[in-house]
Amino acid sequence: MTRAFTEILILVINALSADTLAYIAGVIQKVMNHMDEAAFQNLTKQLHKSMHRSLYMIITAELPKIAFIPYFIIFGFTNWWFTAGAVVAVAASLFVSKPLILPTYKKIYDSLESSDVSGLREWRRKLQARNRFRAVLQFVSVILMIIGLYGVS
Repeated sequence: MTRAFTEILILVINALSADTLAYIAGVIQKVMNHMDEAAFQNLTKQLHKSMHRSLYMIITAELPKIAFIPYFIIFGFTNWWFTAGAVVAVAASLFVSKPLILPTYKKIYDSLESSDVSGLREWRRKLQARNRFRAVLQFVSVILMIIGLYGVS
């Protein structure tokens, strides 16, 4: 495989991940914003558990990170834009999704009572902000990779 072909494959999977995150942060979040607190809590639980079992979510979230290892071993770090995109993608996963977003889902359905209207509203806003931030970071990584692919310096 050539470097360009490998970069395109990683970019496509990363873009699919960005699209999925944007869908959750946009469309799904709008639906959640119009639900009463008990329904929101139930949907959050189902969504969180479904995402962890979804082969598509697992592949689009984890495959780029796995693919970066052989990519950088074979091709090195000479494509600075692509490397920057990879760093942003990995950082978004490690420092936003894992410690902030995933625990937020769990907090909403495990720790809060469905009768805690103000608590659920507050955590719904936090979930929305965190999901949007994560989606933006993922799109930034895609843009950086595209710049690297076209060799803009």
